[in-house]
Amino acid sequence: MARVLLVEDEPNIASIIVFKLEREGHQVRWESSALAVSAAAEATQPELMLLDSSLPDGDPFILLRLLAPRVPVVMMTEFRDTVTPPRALAAGAVATVEKPFKPTQLARLVAQLVPASAAGRP
Repeated sequence: MARVLLVEDEPNIASIIVFKLEREGHQVRWESSALAVSAAAEATQPELMLLDSSLPDGDPFILLRLLAPRVPVVMMTEFRDTVTPPRALAAGAVATVEKPFKPTQLARLVAQLVPASAAGRP
């Protein structure tokens, strides 16, 4: 399966995502801090990144622009507006998911994106 980097500052949400994706056979590394993302991405070489759209210690859109050229990024957003999803896609996200979401919905999306992301990696 895939190496997934999860960036989520809410431990309850992160634990649900980690549990579901690991049950699906993925290796998941969870980071709760924007400051740790670059080092975690370098260390794990993820095939997919799940990125929260609001992090208390950094701008996730800056992270998105920096990392999207190297790894497919799905932005998870709790903002119910017409601005955040298009902004995320314009910054390089391959998809957006609106919170709250069902873990099975996220697992299906990961399964759809992983073959495409893994095929393009050396």
